[in-house]
Amino acid sequence: MTCKRTIDLLLSLLGLVIAAPVMIIIAACVWLDSPGNVIFAQKRLGLHGKLFDLYKFRKFPAHWRDEGPGVTVARDIRMTRVGAFLERTKLDELPQLWNVLKGDMSFVGPRPESTKFADLFTGRYQPILKHLPGIFGPNQVAFADESRFYPPDEDPENFYRRYLFPRKAEADLEYLRKENCLRDLNWIAQGIGASLLRGLNWRHLIGNYGSVLAIDLFVIEMGWILTNILHFSGFPNGADYQVLVAGLWIFPLAIILGMVWGNCYQFLRPYFALVDMVRLTRAVSVGWLFGSLSLFAYSWHSASWYLVFTAWFVLLPLLLMPRLGFRLWHEKAIALDEGKHPRAVIYGVGVAGIALATWMNQERAGRKLIGFIDDDFKFSGKQILGYRVFGFKRDIPVIHEKYTIDELWVAFNPKTLDRERLQALCRRYGIKLVIVADLEPFSPMTGDNGEARGAGEKKIYGIRG
Repeated sequence: MTCKRTIDLLLSLLGLVIAAPVMIIIAACVWLDSPGNVIFAQKRLGLHGKLFDLYKFRKFPAHWRDEGPGVTVARDIRMTRVGAFLERTKLDELPQLWNVLKGDMSFVGPRPESTKFADLFTGRYQPILKHLPGIFGPNQVAFADESRFYPPDEDPENFYRRYLFPRKAEADLEYLRKENCLRDLNWIAQGIGASLLRGLNWRHLIGNYGSVLAIDLFVIEMGWILTNILHFSGFPNGADYQVLVAGLWIFPLAIILGMVWGNCYQFLRPYFALVDMVRLTRAVSVGWLFGSLSLFAYSWHSASWYLVFTAWFVLLPLLLMPRLGFRLWHEKAIALDEGKHPRAVIYGVGVAGIALATWMNQERAGRKLIGFIDDDFKFSGKQILGYRVFGFKRDIPVIHEKYTIDELWVAFNPKTLDRERLQALCRRYGIKLVIVADLEPFSPMTGDNGEARGAGEKKIYGIRG
């Protein structure tokens, strides 16, 4: 038995034993996220081009099978939530330990290619198929974050054939010329490091989620301590203290994983809504249940169901409070900031009026939309995009008295006489008149002689009675 095969057998057996608990958890997460077979088998090119079944944890919904591109790009819409995490961390490749144990693969070698690219192994690249494919190697290190290499304006398979495959093949040929057991051990270490450091994009994770995760970890730790203090009317002692210590690492791990599974870190914090609260409650409950079972398995003779049940009632409100507090703070900041922005009314319910309202809803517009007016009676009292149609042009003085209008935006091109009357009315009440037909960026929306106004009457979006 060669040195390479001995390393493969020893490391694959050791890896399967160590990774078994992690693989069970991953399998459960894959199934919960997207029911179906948790292991995905795909035909790949093996030694001498012979086909074999390569095993991975499934990253796509079960019905996808082999449909779509033969490569995985960044933010691939086919991936499930768990699949995206597995792709970044390379944990989807753990079942390939079984491929190594069977002898279909080695720990180090060229990556086994999809049958879609079998035609590329010609000429100088043909000798690559004379070697066992591997989990690790120079390409697995250099392209640990391969999904981010694909440009958005080119077909992924064409880019792979044109650019990535030749570079991978040259790297494989260079590795095969210098292959030995010591180098293989080095490639294994580098491959694991590349998956952890580059595949996860730590800067992105810390920048976007670091503060939220830190708050959640602190809240869970403090919540568990508070639960114990309330339950025991003070700090626990003896065996109960051991349960407290065990819970300090079991519950944070279980609940954070539950919240990742429950997609609780994807919503925008300022807009935390009822649907997000329901999602958080479900995710925390799942994480709490797994944490409770783990705690009982760790210290079944000491843990109390009443204690862990109380923890749920303590932890859930504590995790909700920072999110609700951040939303209230954000809304208050917006309310204070809105006092600095001019208050605008849009004259004209139509395509241009809807476009103006959508633009004003963006913070960079720097305006506070109050509502609409329109001279068509059928729109009076309706709501468009959540804003009321107050009435007609004649009602501008009353609306101004009640809401203090700063700007009147006319969403159509008024006739000369109407324009003069609007100018006189706005001068009388100190309102700034903005006719979008006079503004270069907006003029194409309006047409001449009120055309946009009439067009708007034919097609109105989002109107409620």
